[in-house]
Amino acid sequence: MSDVLFDVVFKGKFVNTIDKPKAILHFAKIFKLPKEKAEKFFDGKPRTLKKSINMDKASHFRKALKNAGLRVSLSKIQETNETKAEFTLAQPGVVLVNKAFVQPKNYDVKQFSLDEVGATLVKYTPVEKKHFDIDDIQVEAVGSIMEDKKEVEEFEVDISSITMDDVGSVFAEKENIQAPEFNLDDLDMEEVGSIIAEKENIPEPDIDIDDIKLAD
Repeated sequence: MSDVLFDVVFKGKFVNTIDKPKAILHFAKIFKLPKEKAEKFFDGKPRTLKKSINMDKASHFRKALKNAGLRVSLSKIQETNETKAEFTLAQPGVVLVNKAFVQPKNYDVKQFSLDEVGATLVKYTPVEKKHFDIDDIQVEAVGSIMEDKKEVEEFEVDISSITMDDVGSVFAEKENIQAPEFNLDDLDMEEVGSIIAEKENIPEPDIDIDDIKLAD
């Protein structure tokens, strides 16, 4: 049966409930290190705090650091007695692994030709440098006023004739409009279903179309 071992690796990580100075202080207190040396473990580089320990010890060690707000990871190391027994030292010159023969590929290079050494493969075409006329451009000193701010004349409003009433004052009286009176004495109401107007039957017109012909 194999013995599973672990390395406890620290990469300078800590929980988000504490800040970095507090995490360094906890690390220094656990490992009894000066604060200056403890700070070196928080540069992001992985460092092994414990090597080749079993699962119980690794879990106990990780739990203790977790309670202090420090985050570590366990790197699994598998090593078996059977694996150790399979490895033996061979005599000098013994071929351990035969190199497989790979058939070289045949490339058709007849269509390719080589130029002489120093021959120009691509002709260089210089690009004309553009010239910008900046003779009429002047640069003012830092802090110079590029444009004067125009002063806008303040608009004066005469409010001397305006008065303010007290809060809750009535600005306008509501005018009571008398409801109109309609004389309905001459109006009669017919019974429900009465015919108010009779429908006049208009006879259908008789149109003579004998003399009407359709054009081709």
